[in-house]
Amino acid sequence: MLEERAVDELSVSMASSFSDHLGFDFVVLAAKDNAYAISWHRDSGETPIPKLLSEEQLDEIRADLATAYQGEEFIGSHMLSLNGFAYIASATVVGEYDDRSATDPLSDPLLIIGTRVDQAFMAEMSSRFLVEDIALVDDTSSFNGPVMDVTDHAGHSATALTWTPSRPGMDTLRFTFLPLILYITAFFIAAQFIVSKARSLARRAESNEQRAVHAATTDSLSGLPNRLGFTQYTGSEAAQRAAAEGAAAVIYIDLNGFKSVNDKAGHHAGDAVIRGVAEKFLGALPDGVHVARIGGDEFACALIGHAHASQALPIARALTDSLKDRFEFGGRQFEIGAAIGIAWSRPDAVKTFAELIHDADLAMYRAKADQLDHPLCYDASLGLEQAEHRALEADIEAGLERREFRVVYQPIVRASDGSIASVEALLRWEQPNRGAVPPDVFIKVAERSNLIRKLGDFVVESVCADIGPGADYTVSINLSPVQLHDPELCARYLETLAAAGMSAQQVELELTETVLIDDFERAKQRLMEFHEAGFRVNLDDFGTGFASMGYLHMLPFSKIKVDRTFVSAIGKGDGPNKMLQALALLGDAMNLDMVAEGVETETQASMLCLLGFDYLQGWYYGAPMTARALQDRLAA
Repeated sequence: MLEERAVDELSVSMASSFSDHLGFDFVVLAAKDNAYAISWHRDSGETPIPKLLSEEQLDEIRADLATAYQGEEFIGSHMLSLNGFAYIASATVVGEYDDRSATDPLSDPLLIIGTRVDQAFMAEMSSRFLVEDIALVDDTSSFNGPVMDVTDHAGHSATALTWTPSRPGMDTLRFTFLPLILYITAFFIAAQFIVSKARSLARRAESNEQRAVHAATTDSLSGLPNRLGFTQYTGSEAAQRAAAEGAAAVIYIDLNGFKSVNDKAGHHAGDAVIRGVAEKFLGALPDGVHVARIGGDEFACALIGHAHASQALPIARALTDSLKDRFEFGGRQFEIGAAIGIAWSRPDAVKTFAELIHDADLAMYRAKADQLDHPLCYDASLGLEQAEHRALEADIEAGLERREFRVVYQPIVRASDGSIASVEALLRWEQPNRGAVPPDVFIKVAERSNLIRKLGDFVVESVCADIGPGADYTVSINLSPVQLHDPELCARYLETLAAAGMSAQQVELELTETVLIDDFERAKQRLMEFHEAGFRVNLDDFGTGFASMGYLHMLPFSKIKVDRTFVSAIGKGDGPNKMLQALALLGDAMNLDMVAEGVETETQASMLCLLGFDYLQGWYYGAPMTARALQDRLAA
C-alpha cells in the first residue's frame, strides 16, 4: 500500500497527465452541457475540487472557444479572475471524433487549463525578458506610471502590469507578450522560440562582463556551449525543476569516424568536420533544445519540459539523419556517423540531471560497442556487465529452444457481475540455473536483439494453442516498443491466428505510454494497421508516464487500463477516490472502457464499481494461472 504522502504524488501525477507536466495551476474537466465538472488546483493539494469555475465562467470560456472555431482554431483563450487572482485559461473540446470542426464548443465536454498571472509569474517574465520591476497593478486609475492591460484575443482583461522602462528588453516584452498568451493557449508549444528570440534581442546590450561569461561557457570551435555551459544549463532552476517533475531527458552523442579524419587529413579537416556537425545538429534540433560540445567528438543535448522530453527519441533520430551526407574537405570526402544514448526522467522514475547524464553516457557507450546505427535508450539492463548481458541473451535463445518459457493468464472481469470478459497473457521464464527471471529483466535484454520478435511470436502461438477459436472471451497481449519497428508484425499475427482458426477480434493488444513517447508517428501507423485489421488496442498503465489527452484523441484505443498505484491508494482519504472517479468520467466522455489494475481487496473492488469502472483485474479476482487452470475455472 502507498504511504500517506503518496496521495500528494498521485494528485500531481493525475493533474500532470492532463497538462503534460507543463506547470499549469489548474485543470478542469467539464462534462457535456456543464452537467458536472471535476477540477484540480495547485493550491488544493491532492483534493479535487467539484466546482472551481462558476457556470458563468464556463459559459464565457465556451463562448470564446466558439469564436476561435469561427477562425478554424480549436483551442480558445480566456482571461478570468479566480479567488482574487488573474488567470490565463485555455480550453479545448475532448471526446472521440475524427474532425474537430464537427464538435460543438458550446455543449461538448471541455478540458480547461489555467496559469495564474501573479507576482511570481511577473518575476519570471522580468528575468526572462530583462525588464526591471515588472509588477501587477490593482488600480490603474490612480497609478502614475507606464501601464499595460493583459488581455486575451476577445479583449477580456483581468489585470494590468507596470515596469521600469530602463532596458532594451522592454521592447522585447511589448512585442512578445501577446505571443506569450498564444503560447500558453497552444499548450506552450512555441515557448522556446519566443524566449530565444527575446533573449537574442536583449543579448545585444550585454555588458563586457556578460560577454566574458559567454566566452567562458562557449566552445570557440563549434560555437556551441561547452561542458561548463552545459553544466550551468542543467544545473539551472528550470532544468532541475523539470527533472524533479519527471519531464526531462538527455541525449549523449559520440561521433563515429572522426578519428580517421584527423589521422588521414589532419586537424584542420577535423576542425571543419566539428563545425559542420554543429551546424547540422542545430539545423536538426527544434528550438529550445540545449545542445553542447562536451569535448573532442562528444556532444550532448538537454531537453526540459514534456513537449521536448517526450520527443527525445525522434529528436535523436533526426540528429542521426542529419549526418547522412558525407563531409568534404580539401577535395576529399569523409563519412561521419554517431553513437547515441538517451535517458529520461519520468514521473514514475524521477532522476536528477547528473543521473541522466550518467545513464545517457552509458547507453551511448553501449551503442558504440554494439555498433548500432540507431539511438539506444537507457534501461536498467544496461547496468549489467557486458559478459552478463551476452550470457543472458544466450540463455534466452536457448530457453526458447528448450521450451523454458510459458504463458499464464490473469482474468479481467466485468465490474457489473464479476464474470470473466478477458484474460491477459503474461510471459514467464523459469531458467534451470537462474531460477525465475523477472520479465522486466529478460524483456529489456531481448528488446536489444531480434529475440523480442521470437518472444512475441511465442506468446501469440501459445495463445492460439491454449485458447483456441471457441473461446467466448478475448485475450490481451502486451506489445513492446521495439516490436512496432517490425513492418510485418500485423500481417504475421493475422497469419498465425488464421492458422489456428482464430480472428483478430479475439485479441486485444496492450501498449504502455512509453510506446507512444519513443516514436509516436511509428506507433500511430502500427496501431492504425492493427485497428483496421480488427484488433482492439488498449493503453496500459495509464497515469505513470507522459500520455496526454492528445494521444487519446489521435489513436484508436478501446480501453484504458489505470495503473495499480491509483487503486492501492483507495482508503487514503477522499483524494484518490475522486481522482479515480474523474478517470471513469474521462473514459465515459471519450467512449473508452476503463479497466482498474491491481485490485486486491473486496473494499477496492466495491469502490471501483461505485466509481464507474467497467472492468477489474487483480489478485482478488485471480492470480495468473495456467491455461488448464483457467479452463477448469471457466467450467466450474
